[in-house]
Amino acid sequence: MNKKIEVGVFLPVGKNGWIHSMNTPYTPGTFDHVLEVTKKAEAWGYDFVLSPAIWRGLRGPSEHWMVSLESVTTSAALLQATERIKVMTTAHMTVYPPATIAKMITTLDQIGPGRVGLNLVTGASYLDLSHVGLWKEELSHGDRYRLGDEWISLVKRLWTEPVVTHKGEFFETNEGTMGPKPSVMPTLVNAGSSPRGLKFAAENCDIAFVVASDEPIYIESAKRAKSIAKELNKPAVRTFGLMQLVPAETDEEAQALLEHFNAGVDSICVDDVRAGYQQNPSNKDVSELSKVVGDDESDAVPDSAMVGSYESLARRIANTVLEADLDGVLIIVPDYIKDLDAVSQKLFPLLEQFGVSSNVGTEFAVAAS
Repeated sequence: MNKKIEVGVFLPVGKNGWIHSMNTPYTPGTFDHVLEVTKKAEAWGYDFVLSPAIWRGLRGPSEHWMVSLESVTTSAALLQATERIKVMTTAHMTVYPPATIAKMITTLDQIGPGRVGLNLVTGASYLDLSHVGLWKEELSHGDRYRLGDEWISLVKRLWTEPVVTHKGEFFETNEGTMGPKPSVMPTLVNAGSSPRGLKFAAENCDIAFVVASDEPIYIESAKRAKSIAKELNKPAVRTFGLMQLVPAETDEEAQALLEHFNAGVDSICVDDVRAGYQQNPSNKDVSELSKVVGDDESDAVPDSAMVGSYESLARRIANTVLEADLDGVLIIVPDYIKDLDAVSQKLFPLLEQFGVSSNVGTEFAVAAS
């Protein structure tokens, strides 16, 4: 019997996506491009798309993320332009007051009833937020998640209770009201990989995102997320793996593509990514697995990236899903037009041979082609 998983696309709302190189495929970080990717994902049968929150472009000649979209407003437009696919947006709980995002999400649900998800983040890169005055220096790593606990608790009350009075450590409401309420409770997700981050996801969210690969360190991280959820008596919490893929027809072609990206690596950009984490006073508490950068400045993609032919990747993804007990995956590809078509048609239908199945490339393939 095959294990059925959900599959999503991590949207390239920032220039150059997740490859720190001068040789990155066309990824302009524009709305037209993201809209095309989202419509393609819906046509191929993907279950959801998720856009990150980007506040800063990176130094270096590749001008990585120097062009980027805001996540919530982008999600509103994508919901209007689609019919089936779930659209997940991202918000920093340390940036937005809870009532602000609560109201935004209820509005998104008016646009796409029942298709809204919210990715909750605290922010681990000092440089990403400090340059626009959004970094809260007084908050430690633990403080950020304590704020998050109170933040999401208040948001849920605003979504479900007629009148909300709250006086906490970080937030206060006085007979607060909010309408309309969401048609269904929005899907809540979090991608913290530290012990405190995994605890936050298990206690407050529906899905815990973890960086995923078939290397043992990533398998164990995913298992730990499920284990923490069970310990906290939250067995319904699902785990989804974030997978960066470098696909091609053959393993040799995929490896050559990786080498092409690495040959054009923007080492200034890679160093700038690292600096953002290093300048966080609580950097020691941030999980290394959540830092999307390779170990070496010559690496244009993170060490967790899986490189290979469509068949090789299908086998590796299926093995990862089964060994780590993942309930879904969120994918990154180099070329979000060409590669998304290719993996949808040539990779995901192969998963069934290895004990895993999804909707991608099955009954929706005719509509996409």
